[in-house]
Amino acid sequence: MQKVAIILFLGILAGACSVSRKMRSEKYHVAGDTDSGNVYERVIKQNFTSSSFFIQKAEIELIAQNDKKKFLGSIKFKYPDKFLVSLKSRTGIEGARIYINKDSVIVNDRINKKIYLGTSMDLKRKFGLNQSIIPLIFGDIVVDNRFNAEESKCVDNKLRVDCNVRGVTVSYNIDCKRNKITKIKLGNNYLKENINISCSNFIYLNGSLIPRSIEVDDIQDDIKIRIKIIKTDYPWNGDVRFVPGKGYEIIEII
Repeated sequence: MQKVAIILFLGILAGACSVSRKMRSEKYHVAGDTDSGNVYERVIKQNFTSSSFFIQKAEIELIAQNDKKKFLGSIKFKYPDKFLVSLKSRTGIEGARIYINKDSVIVNDRINKKIYLGTSMDLKRKFGLNQSIIPLIFGDIVVDNRFNAEESKCVDNKLRVDCNVRGVTVSYNIDCKRNKITKIKLGNNYLKENINISCSNFIYLNGSLIPRSIEVDDIQDDIKIRIKIIKTDYPWNGDVRFVPGKGYEIIEII
């Protein structure tokens, strides 16, 4: 349950890329100079997680070992690092809440009355992932100080960047015409295979280019997640608060 909850959480975050409010046709602006340094700066300016948001309704499809499940979900993000996710059945019954920040992760299993508690280090040790890679799920770019944006240039409006983000190996495929990431591969010593993320069907939303279609493919556990966002508020001025239920069994993520 713990691994599926975390993968679902990441998948829901991916769905934030598919915002459907204020859609309009794509208009791409290509600068005359398409060296990787300039593209890198333009991609960063379009990072979706640079502002708070509230995804009020999302349709989530989870495919695992040929078994398909569908959920409804919502997510609140308070800049810079607080997330609160709610998962509901198709009939609207809430089954789980997931809270995560830079220090901790809490999974509230409301159906079985269990609360899973862990730290960011527990998350990395058990799953090989931590909250620092979450913006990647939005098609945002995250790099560390070892990244050199001047090492290569765009070829045919495409650029591939390989780097390391807090112990996770990341391969970006960047569309230099859109100034946006279209595919990402994640891997490290914990993951025998990669987690692949793909973003497509882009729209403009309040100055940011956002994908409407997101797919997260966990090859190791044969889990695929597809997201469709119905309604969102971006940017958002609310707050994120997590209130655990009473009488729940406490289980540590270790």
